[in-house]
Amino acid sequence: MINLVIRSIVIILAFTINFLSKNAEGVTTEKNSKRARTFKHPIPNEIISPWGFNIASVRGGSRPDEDSLSTENENRVEASSAGQEYEHINDVLGYSRWRSIIQRTVRMPNGKVIDFDVVDQKGEGAVVVFAWDTRTKTATLIREYMPGSMKVMTGVAAGIIESGAKHNGGDPAVAAKFELEEECHLRGGRWYSLTETDATVPHDKYSVTEFSAYIVLDAERIDVEGGEEVRELDEEENIEIIHGVSVQEILRIIRAGEMNLVGGWTCLLALEKLRELGEI
Repeated sequence: MINLVIRSIVIILAFTINFLSKNAEGVTTEKNSKRARTFKHPIPNEIISPWGFNIASVRGGSRPDEDSLSTENENRVEASSAGQEYEHINDVLGYSRWRSIIQRTVRMPNGKVIDFDVVDQKGEGAVVVFAWDTRTKTATLIREYMPGSMKVMTGVAAGIIESGAKHNGGDPAVAAKFELEEECHLRGGRWYSLTETDATVPHDKYSVTEFSAYIVLDAERIDVEGGEEVRELDEEENIEIIHGVSVQEILRIIRAGEMNLVGGWTCLLALEKLRELGEI
């Protein structure tokens, strides 16, 4: 009798789990099948917040029109295909200020629908700049407070590519020159891209932002103490400029964990470029 009861309970539980699983999958498919489309670009150009503040911009694609907003959830917008095997179904904007948190829904190759939390920020990507003096064989680095790690760390000039007139409609080369002047008080020099064919590199697995990396040789110092004008830092920035940093010291800083990953990656690419140019 006990065995019969146990078998009955197991059968009921298995039926219930199977029913709920199919029902949940059916609801997801029904909601998302109307949203799935294939676009030329991998992600939408903008994600619109229904709360009326801060539009989160991302690279590529085109802005969805009002008809693409879901009637069930006005925070959902149409998204694109992330490839033949990974179908980018939609994005939900959860939080937006200078940076945004997006719930990105993707159908995996095995058919499962997964929600990922990804980070976006204003602008059209970001730039990093390594400044090198060929006469002294040293670099100019910066030190600044990093609120994520709550540490003052060493790094390279870096910043967001703004889509407006300031950076010529989102030109990474213009943004790089502006950041070099603002953060290192340097301008001019000979510029090289640190990636092949000016490729942009994703920040990390869960970030929308892509970086353009540069090295500049023999940029001229701006005589700020002598009254020469220089572009101002952003309000939240408090930067110490460090001239005359040797290759050995750069490598020590990276190995000691005194520079974040983006800065270390930029420095290592730059040192490889300097070897290619015969500078070190």
